[in-house]
Amino acid sequence: MVVAVIADRKTGKTYKREFSDEVLGSMAGRKLGEEIDGIFFDMPGYKMKIAGGSARDGFPMRKDLPIMGKKRLLIVYDKGEKAKKGIRKRVTFRGNTIGSDIAQLNLVITQYGTKSLEEPVSEDKGEQ
Repeated sequence: MVVAVIADRKTGKTYKREFSDEVLGSMAGRKLGEEIDGIFFDMPGYKMKIAGGSARDGFPMRKDLPIMGKKRLLIVYDKGEKAKKGIRKRVTFRGNTIGSDIAQLNLVITQYGTKSLEEPVSEDKGEQ
C-alpha cells in the first residue's frame, strides 16, 4: 500500500489516504509540481498538486533531480554552527518522477470537489 498525505490549505489540516500499487502504476511518469485528478484517491471533483514524497527505503524526492531512480548529490549545508558553515556532504535523494518504489506522496489541494474530506473513504471489506 502507498500512502497519500493530502494537505488542505483552507483548514490547515492534512488527510491520509491509502491506495493500491495499481493506482501508483497509473500515476507513473508524473513529476513533482504536476496537477493530478482526485479520482485516484476516491475524491471526484478534486484536483491536487504533487508536492513531494519519499521512496520505500526512505529517500526523499527532490524537485530539481529529473530522474526516476536514486542519486547521491554533493550538497552544501549552511545550517548549524558558525564553525561548520559551508560543509559539503554527499546525500542520497530520489528523482522528481513517480515510479514503482514510491511509499508516500505529499499532495496539496488546488481545486475542491463536492464531497467533504472529513467523510471516511468507502473501503471494500472483501479485498485482502
